[in-house]
Amino acid sequence: MVGYIYDPIFTLHGSDEHIENRFRVETIHQVAQNFPLMRYPVRKATKEELKTIHEAHYVDWVERAYEEGYRFILNEDTLLTPKSFEVASFAAGSTMPIVDAFTRGEIRRAFLNIRPPGHHAERKTGQGFCIFNNIALMARYAQSQGFGKVAIIDFDVHHGNGTQDIFYEDDTVLFFSSHERNNYPYFTGSEEERGAGRGEGYNINKPYGDYCSDEEILRIYDDLPTWFEPDIVLVSAGYDLMKDEFISTAQITFDGLRGVIRKILDFAGDKPIAFLLEGGYNLESLGRSVEVTLEELTKFDTM
Repeated sequence: MVGYIYDPIFTLHGSDEHIENRFRVETIHQVAQNFPLMRYPVRKATKEELKTIHEAHYVDWVERAYEEGYRFILNEDTLLTPKSFEVASFAAGSTMPIVDAFTRGEIRRAFLNIRPPGHHAERKTGQGFCIFNNIALMARYAQSQGFGKVAIIDFDVHHGNGTQDIFYEDDTVLFFSSHERNNYPYFTGSEEERGAGRGEGYNINKPYGDYCSDEEILRIYDDLPTWFEPDIVLVSAGYDLMKDEFISTAQITFDGLRGVIRKILDFAGDKPIAFLLEGGYNLESLGRSVEVTLEELTKFDTM
């Protein structure tokens, strides 16, 4: 079986007029009804757990920010609404039941239909629609449960600067990001950013130019670092690289996406793997993209 996380709690943050809105997870949840998935309950991360990946003062600030009159983080693209702290805490914390299910051997594959997304959230601040870094908390929790070496793969069209920031000096977490050069967040994600200290060589950026094709992105995923041999693989699944999306020039088709997912699954082999929702804003394209993902996850899981 393939594990699945969703709850209406994820609809309670933000605004329907914002590009990152509740309709995203609702659309995906409708698609998910067509697959034999094992649903797991959500869980709220504690502040202490959030502080394993974020600076304490930032977590404390987010908890009280709305009541103190703040309505966004850094700039107006990352909204703060009355339920934002609670919903973001659930998005991050709901990664943990999937790790627990992996540990018990109940499942080997999972899709997490959660929001707000997380990969732009750095240690000291959220940004880019992201409040807490969901995949980073999942990685740290997985390590606490015995999965010592974690590979994080990020195919969102935007660089996962937050995930890079959190693990930049860590040789137990490998970060591999493909993303459109000269797109948000603009000043991170170059090939020269390879990690530092013990983490040097464990941060791999693969930026591509405008109008990226299927062929180009598939070549990038031929270069997944097989030398790392992870105990678990986590995927920042951002579907804003698709050709019908609004905020990039990438021209990836559903066949191209399927090829990328197959290469990631081949890389994971028999190790647990979880896909976490990041970007993707054209609802029709998003629904079909997740359908492709679930087709491959359920097919792979029966092999």
